[in-house]
Amino acid sequence: MRGMLACWSAVMRVKLAEMMVYRSHFILSVLLLIVGDLVVPLVTLLVYRSGASFPGWTLYEALLVQAVFVLAKGIAFPFFFGMVGTTLSQVREGTFDLLLLRPRPVMFMSMLTGFDPDDFGRLVSGSVLFSYAISGIVVPGWEAWLQFGLLFLASIAVLFAMSLFLSGILFRWVGSSRVFDIFDAVSGFGMYPGTIFSKTLQNVFTYILPIGLIAFVPASALLGREGWGSLWALASAVVLLLVGIVYWNRMLKNYTSAGG
Repeated sequence: MRGMLACWSAVMRVKLAEMMVYRSHFILSVLLLIVGDLVVPLVTLLVYRSGASFPGWTLYEALLVQAVFVLAKGIAFPFFFGMVGTTLSQVREGTFDLLLLRPRPVMFMSMLTGFDPDDFGRLVSGSVLFSYAISGIVVPGWEAWLQFGLLFLASIAVLFAMSLFLSGILFRWVGSSRVFDIFDAVSGFGMYPGTIFSKTLQNVFTYILPIGLIAFVPASALLGREGWGSLWALASAVVLLLVGIVYWNRMLKNYTSAGG
């Protein structure tokens, strides 16, 4: 464990040093990410200001769902979701073979090479939006915060599992360059309260494509709308993560190397 933490520390220092060489590019990239993440909340704000609303949700409650979603991506994208893009490029170029030669688990090395400091901009925008949303709702008790913390861990686990599924596909179908588009199109539903969808879609986004676990369920727990029974999401997230790990390793065995 200490060796892995040392690797993370070394990679973060190197990546940040690379970014500081071109500070203006780094700052511009972060600002663009922040602006991009705030587009949907801004549209939500305009919708409410015009007199419309999501049924059963106040403006601040709806923004809380979107804030949790952006926060989760702000953690997932810098630390492990970048493995999707790096796997795609490395498998195409034949450089993924180098990861197989290193004295660390291949999955861990794939996460390390995908680390991207630019994506910390999502964490900034998510934190700002979360603070704004919390300021407009009744401050929940410690039990709600505890539920939220546990369910937010489940949210991160779900995103980790998704990154494993998407990157695992690329070992076999290297031409699947649209995997990010697929993720963005599907996960976009997670930025809205689940109750605005039909019962069928709610079941799909909860049990088949667990998009609702990313933000809706944790936000609902923080608002006191979910009891302790909502912690079933922890078990679902763990199962999904284990399936993702098994899937990724099985797909890795199908990798035929640059000369295959």
